[in-house]
Amino acid sequence: MNLRLFTIINVIIALVTVGAVIFDVTRPRSERSHSKVSQTRPQETLTKSQSDSANDAVGKPPEPIRIESPEDLANARVDDLGAVPAAALTELMHRATPEQLSALALKFNDAPTDARTFGGMGIFFQAWAELDPKAALAGALQINDVAMRKLAARTVVNSVSPSAAEELITFLTDDSQKDLGNESQNEFVATLVSSWSLLDPQAASGFIDKLGKDKFGGIYRAREEIAYNWATLDPAAALAWIATQKGGTYLTDSVIRGWCRKDIDAASAYVLQHLDDPAAVQFASSIVGALFDQGVDRATDWMSRMPTGAPRIEAESTLASSWAAKDPSSAAKWLATLPANEQTDLVSTIARNWVETNWPEASRWIATLTGDNRDEAIAAAVNREGATRIDSLSLAQSIGKEEMRNNVIESVIRSWAATDPSAAETWVKASPLSSEQRDQLSSVISEMQQQTAGEERIIISH
Repeated sequence: MNLRLFTIINVIIALVTVGAVIFDVTRPRSERSHSKVSQTRPQETLTKSQSDSANDAVGKPPEPIRIESPEDLANARVDDLGAVPAAALTELMHRATPEQLSALALKFNDAPTDARTFGGMGIFFQAWAELDPKAALAGALQINDVAMRKLAARTVVNSVSPSAAEELITFLTDDSQKDLGNESQNEFVATLVSSWSLLDPQAASGFIDKLGKDKFGGIYRAREEIAYNWATLDPAAALAWIATQKGGTYLTDSVIRGWCRKDIDAASAYVLQHLDDPAAVQFASSIVGALFDQGVDRATDWMSRMPTGAPRIEAESTLASSWAAKDPSSAAKWLATLPANEQTDLVSTIARNWVETNWPEASRWIATLTGDNRDEAIAAAVNREGATRIDSLSLAQSIGKEEMRNNVIESVIRSWAATDPSAAETWVKASPLSSEQRDQLSSVISEMQQQTAGEERIIISH
């Protein structure tokens, strides 16, 4: 062949190839994707089967598909949706038609009930709830699998804006939803009522009152949420509402806690004036917790104005627990300023926190205590994490009160016998305890051995 002709042919072939590549690159992605599918369709079934088998064999997720248009979305597998960024999926769903979204939701009936499907379900129904809450909830309730239906509906009711709550409540309480199930219906309605109360607690409370307990009993959480949210806006109105509720005393503490968010000084003054209320113990605890968050001095100053009694004891217990978790050393110094009878009620609370976080410092503090305070602190320290049985028993033997000492020792032995009865028995026999105590502990060990053997027989028989 002539060399010039050969060169010309090669140049033509190169130009055609480059042109084809340029054309393919400059085409829209969706066209390239559809083209590839059509080109490989004769081998599609075999290739997909081999790919799926390989993925299943090694436990790897399938290759992600491109979902870049409403049409791609309509043709997508729902267990692929979890791989799509939330913002991108929401934008695509905004462009899709209601019919396309409803059809996509129905695909969950044919999807595998696995983690990828649950991931796709979560992001899909969350995005749909933002676009059309009622349609999203209706679509969720069309899923056949009960667990998946509840998951989808729960996603919707937890995602919607408070402004959509009323419409969804009306939808859920309609007679057409009688097959939903009382438990699920109560759960979803309660969640939506709570959300509604963020926007309009008066309207939400009116709905609850009209609904009555006969049809939707057990939505106490929704009432508590209404009381709390209303109190952050209008405490007087919230108090007036709970006064109309039969057995609504339990709601007062929710009002107090919400009131603390709006005006903690007014709320704390109210509680001081109502210490004779049956729920004053809870009020006092809530006030101290809120005051402590603003500074321990505020909490201690408020408590100093309380008379002796159950509300004050509860307030001190709440403060001791919160303070000991944050700064047990300072809490211990505060404890020393209290009357002796109040200290004994609180020392174990501080000890339980301190011995877990810094045993050397806590043990030095315990060594400074005397009498009942020391016994209470030691009893708390015996069960600290990381202590050996022998350490615990040695510490327990130093408790002054005989009855408390014997009870604590027996508790340690009982726990030890459940895991290592031989070691527990060896310690008991060599202990300096009285023969009567050793006999009692030996019977405890035998009892635990029999109980453990019985449990093992039950397990084997099953």
